Amino acid sequence: MPARLLRLRSRSRATAFAAALASALTVTVSVALTGPSPAGAAVAPVAPLAPVAGSVAPDFRRIHFPVDGIVRYGDDFGDPRSGGRTHEGNDLMGAKLQKLVAAVDGKLSFRADSGGLSGNMVTVTDADGWSYRYIHVNNDSPGTDDNANPPEWVLAPGVVSGSKVTAGQHIAFMGDSGNAEDTAPHLHFEVRTPEGAAIDPWTSLRLAQGLAAGPRCSYGTNPPATRSAQAGAGYWLLGSDGGVFGFGSAQFHGSTGDIKLNQPIVGMAATPTGGGYWLVAKDGGIFAFGDAAFYGSTGALKLNRPIVAMAATPTGRGYWLVASDGGIFAFGDAAFVGSTGGITLNKPIVGMAPAAGSGYWLLASDGGVFGFGAASFLGSVPGLGVTTSVVSLGATPTGRGYWLLAADGGVYSFGDAAFRGSLPGSGMCRWPEGVRLVPTSTGMGYLVQARDGSTWAFGDAAFRGSLVTAGVAPNAATIDLAVLAPVPPPPAVPPPTPPAVPPPTTTTTTVVAPVGKR
Repeated sequence: MPARLLRLRSRSRATAFAAALASALTVTVSVALTGPSPAGAAVAPVAPLAPVAGSVAPDFRRIHFPVDGIVRYGDDFGDPRSGGRTHEGNDLMGAKLQKLVAAVDGKLSFRADSGGLSGNMVTVTDADGWSYRYIHVNNDSPGTDDNANPPEWVLAPGVVSGSKVTAGQHIAFMGDSGNAEDTAPHLHFEVRTPEGAAIDPWTSLRLAQGLAAGPRCSYGTNPPATRSAQAGAGYWLLGSDGGVFGFGSAQFHGSTGDIKLNQPIVGMAATPTGGGYWLVAKDGGIFAFGDAAFYGSTGALKLNRPIVAMAATPTGRGYWLVASDGGIFAFGDAAFVGSTGGITLNKPIVGMAPAAGSGYWLLASDGGVFGFGAASFLGSVPGLGVTTSVVSLGATPTGRGYWLLAADGGVYSFGDAAFRGSLPGSGMCRWPEGVRLVPTSTGMGYLVQARDGSTWAFGDAAFRGSLVTAGVAPNAATIDLAVLAPVPPPPAVPPPTPPAVPPPTTTTTTVVAPVGKR
């Protein structure tokens, strides 16, 4: 089949969509509402979640269970207490002198206050600055309630304030000191952020016992996140009806919400400036918004197979469209360097990604990868035993690696693309179908968009919000995501050069002595 290099002149199908609505939606979450909604409706700013973006799981820490032996506890965090207080921990009911153990590696401090509100208190602070408080530590001699505070039955042997302890190490004894004198012995356990704010320990405690905690079934196996401001300033989410949803600094520039589409939207690409984006429909119709210029489309052509994805050139002055048979349509400064149009494919093409320099990769739904131009073949999924379809490909900035995303949320890394995490590795009991993986600007992380509107951040990718956390119900399935590159710092302005000072002028005067008469 001949290469299909098409540079077509066609009318732009872009539209200036509701300027008043666009200006109203320039908050942290800018949403193009494409269904019947109040005019100018906006969504309140959404705070990032950690460590698992896209989920509604509460904060938690990976800990060793703080009590040796059987205890009873519930999620009583936030319950009312005397004096208008609220409960800032969980009460673990047990037996007097039951061993308390360190939840983490860290430095221990001890405050003796047998008769105060908290009673004797032990705090272990980890390397990240998080603290774990053990309140109502024992203050009685064995077999009594004498409040004698015998030191050998308060802290474990060899443990003093300032000791370095390791997770699971015996550090103290359970008791009923402080305002717990009239209750059964128990440990009031708190988890606090480096800033001192208390979070609900219940999820951490449950996971430490290997038990499910709400939607989470385990700590997960993903590498630790390494959030970075250089990874991206925000992102847009795309619905199949052309609804565009902006998060972080990604501004709303328009959508196809007020256009009667011939075919559904299947993809998007952002300009390098972040000042615009393109949407592409299944028939290859292009919709350009903001500073995204229209360079052509296949909207007037009879295609052999439908368009499934698009990618912009690094300059933003062109783009490629790819059909499910691997046919490539290049516009603007996008160079045609090959296609699978003449190859009998085992499975259809579902995505593409440009390589650094000139070239691109095509991805088939069985995980087969086809490289053209400067895009070298670095590996593929067939042969790895993957039983689900592969849906997305994202390349590293160097062009020497790429990630593949499977529909079950699994991520496969090749070349210099480091594995940063996956949906199954998040530790959630259930997770949604993945539809798109987009690398960060640094290539040190990526975002995964799920069909249900949740967004998941891995590596240095920053979670800015999602349709799930914003409480937005889109009119159509979420199908794509585009990252807004970070704004580069302004160039350094050199200090002004002081004006040149001319060298001083030296005047020499010769004095001639008078000649006298002889």
